[in-house]
Amino acid sequence: MTGSDGAALAGDLPPSLSAASSSAWLGEVRAQRTHPLVLWYGPTYGVMERVAAGWMMSGMERMTPQDARDSLAWWFRNMARTSAVSAADREQYRDGAALLELGRPNEVTVAGRSFRIVRADRFCRFGVDGPEPPRPTDPDDLPEPRTRRDAGRFDHGLLPPAHAPGSSELLGERWEKVPEGPVVPAEVTRDARRALTTHPRVARLAVRFAAAEKESGTWPPHGPFLHSPANVRDHLATYFDTIVPMMLPSSPDVLAEYRAAAGLLRDGTRRAELTVLGRRFRVIRFEYVVRVGPDGPERPRPSDYDPEEPFTPDAEEAHGLGFIDDE
Repeated sequence: MTGSDGAALAGDLPPSLSAASSSAWLGEVRAQRTHPLVLWYGPTYGVMERVAAGWMMSGMERMTPQDARDSLAWWFRNMARTSAVSAADREQYRDGAALLELGRPNEVTVAGRSFRIVRADRFCRFGVDGPEPPRPTDPDDLPEPRTRRDAGRFDHGLLPPAHAPGSSELLGERWEKVPEGPVVPAEVTRDARRALTTHPRVARLAVRFAAAEKESGTWPPHGPFLHSPANVRDHLATYFDTIVPMMLPSSPDVLAEYRAAAGLLRDGTRRAELTVLGRRFRVIRFEYVVRVGPDGPERPRPSDYDPEEPFTPDAEEAHGLGFIDDE
């Protein structure tokens, strides 16, 4: 078993080139050289609320558009049970939840508040040795924002300013992908090309991190996309010392190797890579980008994978499925 602190680069892009002397800006430039290839890792979804200052974000980690709609319906149902909300508004929240349960709207106005299902694209930088690990100036340990059931759910900050792909504000990066080729459905390519025109600017969100395992030359991510490397290390450690013993028929020696690896991940070191019994794991860094047009952030595309039917379980089921949090 081997381990490495893995860190090599510096943090996030500053809001303007006036910060060119900062280590973060230099780190971004260096990342373009050490990990020049930008690969698309698919879309993810969430809900944003239109406010006077722009678009207030909630989480952007739903797997499908319907998953995001279901989460918003749940929030409406909870608001309809909140005594601090007026009776008239509670009725509107119930109506909004019913609307989401009956159809697939991507924009809903309830109690004078406008909400939108929003699509983001996920990217990862690659270099000669694979995907980019966390940078030294990435905060190592952050609390995971909670998608709360009270009015503070939409408290993840405003959608950042959007810039033209390839502009100086983005250091020339385009942060866009048009999937195409013989195995890509024509409608997917069509919608991606259309988005370049209808939503021509891009806004970069906070980076996320995930554990990846090298498999046949590729690095598929495993587990959730989290806000800090420390949370990913802890999640991977739990996989090693809790999930592996249940899923893999292993000898005591093998289990001891995984327990030792879990201990390394919890030793407080900003460790980005670990090899256990020939399995190579790495904490990798993901960029999240939302396309923005004149009317705001991009909604789900018609060709996006969206197989689920609208679904709102009862409160007990919701807790079991993780749609709402205990507080």
